[in-house]
Amino acid sequence: MFLSNGAIVPANVDTLGDRTPIFADASYYATSALNLLGSYAAYGAIYKSQVWVGILIRKLAMATARMPFEVKIDLGDGDSMNENGPLAELLDRPNPRMSGFALWEWTSSTRDIYGEAFWLKLRDDKGRVRELHPMHPSNVIVRRLETGGIEYIYSSGTRNVSMLPPIPEADVVAFTNYNPDNLSRGLSNLESLRMTLLNEDSSRRAMAAMWKNNARPGMILTTDSTLSKGAQDRLKAQSDAAHAGVENTGSTVVFEEGIKPTIVQLNSQEMQYIDGRKLGREEVCAAFDVPPPAVHILDHATFSNITEQLRSLYRDTMAPRFINNESIINHQLVPDFYSDRSVFTRFNMEDVLRGDFEVKATAAVSLRNAGLITGNQGAALFGYQRSDNPEMDEFFANAALVKLGTPAQRVTITEAVKPNPSVAAEASDTAGGGAEAAASGPEAVKTIAVRRGGRVRTHHSTKGNS
Repeated sequence: MFLSNGAIVPANVDTLGDRTPIFADASYYATSALNLLGSYAAYGAIYKSQVWVGILIRKLAMATARMPFEVKIDLGDGDSMNENGPLAELLDRPNPRMSGFALWEWTSSTRDIYGEAFWLKLRDDKGRVRELHPMHPSNVIVRRLETGGIEYIYSSGTRNVSMLPPIPEADVVAFTNYNPDNLSRGLSNLESLRMTLLNEDSSRRAMAAMWKNNARPGMILTTDSTLSKGAQDRLKAQSDAAHAGVENTGSTVVFEEGIKPTIVQLNSQEMQYIDGRKLGREEVCAAFDVPPPAVHILDHATFSNITEQLRSLYRDTMAPRFINNESIINHQLVPDFYSDRSVFTRFNMEDVLRGDFEVKATAAVSLRNAGLITGNQGAALFGYQRSDNPEMDEFFANAALVKLGTPAQRVTITEAVKPNPSVAAEASDTAGGGAEAAASGPEAVKTIAVRRGGRVRTHHSTKGNS
């Protein structure tokens, strides 16, 4: 609590995380535009006009929307199963006019542009959430209440005139980026790109102006005579009419007597236009934490690192974004459907994080030989149909593997061997003939000695049977 003129004023504890204001009954407005050189551009206009901003935001939005978003039940010990209940159905079809893909595409794009995005929960007469609708952040005012908590005002622009009744905090799912000033509004990534976007906008307008002026940096008309203001204006108008503009490229220009045109060329510093444009696009990639090869900027890509950089898009860039979105859904939407904390949501990234076919095949063989997966589990990694052979559901491992330090062991295996007729006949003649001599021939067994834990194998057999 705070003291004001000797009176106790209640305060919301969570306002302590705000820079200003820190008292109750405060309103937080959206930031939706920034200053460029000689112009004031809205975030949405920057997305539509700045090519690399649009490319990066669309890339991240598509990468988010394509991921299967699952509702899971935690079974303990790291196991879980899909929960195909009302929440999964709602996320798959949020409202009659939007699919789940479209909602996530809007959410990701809007959050990257404005730093925040809001879902409105529409409930039925029993208080159950039946639909989810997007609310544009530029029309949302966040208002703190004296009694604690917050409410949302959907208005026209930054005016406090509400277009809808005040919306309680429980009926909104708020996706917000980190903002150093307060906890209620998100900060757009475009703010950190203010100077980059200013330079990009200025460079493009300068290039457009150069094309408009006959694709030349400039021209100076000189004369030894003194011209009046009217003569100067008439000469400039004559020169622009015959020379300026892309359509007049290559046309013949005739000047009055004594007028000499001088072309002003770009200096070495001004000719860094291309390098400046390249730097701008790489800064945009850095602001959105996207590896340049993911948007086909291959200046620094090599055969050895291109695959790893493309894989890092999901491993290093998308994974934290997904975890953030999952935590928001689990905190603000899942309790409306399940009171049990064992239910959670997640983006399924298994398909995009798997390696190529050759890498997966090598890994599957290694796991199978090490006894970590069964044959059917290995087949499932490739989407193959399971086999009915019972051995495909058993674990096998290489028998040559032994514990380090295990002493060598000799194992003797003796098995019966069928008598060799030629050897038996020879033995019979040597012994004087007869069946008794044949029966007393060489011993019909063979012995195999195997040294376990080593690499030596020996094979012993009786004379005549080798």
